[in-house]
Amino acid sequence: MNISFQLSRPQNPQSSVVAQFIYDGKKRRLGMGLSVPSDRWNKGKQRIKILQSIHRNERMDYEVLNKRLDTQEDLIHSIIHELTLDLGKAPTWLEFKEGWNRKMKGKQRASSKHLTFNQWVKEFIDDAHNRLNGKGKKISHRTIQKYKTVHDQLCQYAIKHVGHQISFENWNRELLDGYKRFRVKQGISINTIAKDVKVIKMWLKESYTTNLHDNRAHMEAYFSPKQVKTLKVHLTLEDLALLEAVKLPSKGKFGQTITALETVRDLFLLACWTGVRISDLKKFPELIKDAWDDNGGSCPEYITFIQSKTNSPVKVPVLDAAQRIINKHNGRLPDAINEQKMNATIKKVLKLAGITRMVETPSTSMTASKAIRKPIYELVTLHTARRTFATNMHSLEVLSVNELMSLTGHESESTLKTYLNIDRFETSSKASEKIREALKQKAA
Repeated sequence: MNISFQLSRPQNPQSSVVAQFIYDGKKRRLGMGLSVPSDRWNKGKQRIKILQSIHRNERMDYEVLNKRLDTQEDLIHSIIHELTLDLGKAPTWLEFKEGWNRKMKGKQRASSKHLTFNQWVKEFIDDAHNRLNGKGKKISHRTIQKYKTVHDQLCQYAIKHVGHQISFENWNRELLDGYKRFRVKQGISINTIAKDVKVIKMWLKESYTTNLHDNRAHMEAYFSPKQVKTLKVHLTLEDLALLEAVKLPSKGKFGQTITALETVRDLFLLACWTGVRISDLKKFPELIKDAWDDNGGSCPEYITFIQSKTNSPVKVPVLDAAQRIINKHNGRLPDAINEQKMNATIKKVLKLAGITRMVETPSTSMTASKAIRKPIYELVTLHTARRTFATNMHSLEVLSVNELMSLTGHESESTLKTYLNIDRFETSSKASEKIREALKQKAA
């Protein structure tokens, strides 16, 4: 097939290049996505004229453009060949155009219908930042990172244990069990593996609904693994008092100044008294600075902001403990450090504050089922602050669920309840007292 390159508007100083060739018995024109100086175009060679008299940089630019045209010409032939093999026939013009557009976007294969599972997942992840989740919101960076982790692990599993890229049709109980054993050998917990399976199930469902395959494995029960309900701790009001009061070291082993301990302690306490998400806590230094300045150089009674996760406004009261922290820094809070470092640092701070009581949590190991006893500080992360706020405010019994939701920014009562660390014993004790009191009043 002969392909010629022409200028679309040779009368203009700068013109885009089009490829012209006969396909399906018709003359076709295909834009190359390149623009060249019209006066430098050589009609005979169908390339840019490169004169030795022009500046070296300009000459190099033209050489690059000519090489791109060579590549584009080869690509046209390559796409037709690839599609012919995949489809078992010569592609129609529309099929060719789809393949061309995919290749121009950097996709691995010309036809989306002939991707392996691994290839399709790679494209899914690449496009994830443009996608919306089931709630119509952008997919978070954390979720995309989880996608990448699962994809990387699947690629390793395919290389080491399958021997080839995984196809959609390959998925069944045996393949899934093999992947789970592969992750167990890495020491990965039951819950992490269950989350992996949930992601794989979502990918199979998404590709199934777009008619890329007809494998219904994702609908089977083995694709719905159960997770172990782990202990989600919170800090009591007494814990928070200890944490605020503890005097933290300001000097390191070699006499260097240490600020991380106090920074993390103060920001964590602020989150415990406001219930904000970590993504919003990171914005607090700027938010509080503005609120402080707007309030005439004193601590504001409320902080109003748009939540990062839900994109909805919230008005949070600045309670006494939060006021003490803000006043301590004169409205100029320190910036949050790396989240991973903060999670490690808050454990050290809690230990220094003497918050070391032992708690028992179910094992999430695939090889051991015995419950594990740990000091509470080992289970605390930045996210514990949000659970601490929700649980402590709920325990005061002065707010309705809707009022508490308005402060935490939760969109449903069921989601909020996952944050309330109220055990059954405590609930049943309160219920018993209410029953006794009601019976006393009735008897009287």
